[in-house]
Amino acid sequence: MDSQEMYVTAWKQTSDAIVELVAGLTDEQLALATDLPGWEVRDVVAHLAHLEQVASGEPEQPTGVAIVPADYTNAGVDARRDIAPGELLAGFERDVASRHAALTSTRLDLADMAPVTPAGVPWTWETLLRNRAVDVWVHEQDIRRAVGQPGNLGSLGAQVTTHTFAAGMGFVLGKKVKAEPGSVVRWLVEGDVPLSIELEIGDDGRAHRTKHPTSADVTLDMTSETFTVLAAGRRAPDAVEVRYAGDGDLAARVLANMTLTF
Repeated sequence: MDSQEMYVTAWKQTSDAIVELVAGLTDEQLALATDLPGWEVRDVVAHLAHLEQVASGEPEQPTGVAIVPADYTNAGVDARRDIAPGELLAGFERDVASRHAALTSTRLDLADMAPVTPAGVPWTWETLLRNRAVDVWVHEQDIRRAVGQPGNLGSLGAQVTTHTFAAGMGFVLGKKVKAEPGSVVRWLVEGDVPLSIELEIGDDGRAHRTKHPTSADVTLDMTSETFTVLAAGRRAPDAVEVRYAGDGDLAARVLANMTLTF
């Protein structure tokens, strides 16, 4: 499976799971609060419907930034507050089906710039397809946690998301934590999508994977669900279960800065 097929399949599988999940929710469940401040389950559905409608439409005016602004995201939800959840879900399902047909009938050069992106951000096809796979899976989990229906923690969408977040831990350690040169941090991620990340800060302040197994200054041990919850900024470190060994101060700094923006 190449990158285009992987991202598109992960996005489509997760989108289908969202449709099936949300279609079975009551009005009371749709009104439940999520981990996103101020957003209920129906607001997550509105957000998903917004972005798929955008992706199926005409190019938008560029905002001049590399990430989708929060104001843009919130405006899309606010504009759909008077639309019934069932109608939002039907539009989401329709736009996903249309885009899936287009994306599976065309071979893309993933290095090319995507012509239509949320808020007109300058993303390549690689970035757009990866970010859509990540976004829908993270929001599926937002809904599942809110309504108490866990699932798909080991799906292809979970794998794409977990490995995408893992690739961002170098930025976390070097740019956000600003750990001292020579510092070594190891993440031991267990559960549905297990992986191990061991990074060391070089003399230039950049994080790189260690070339040989070494003694880590701190080891962070958590499930893949917890890893994605922290990396997506959904909950604070003291609201999830993480075990650590080693430098407690460095562990706290890393955990407090694990959130990534895509």
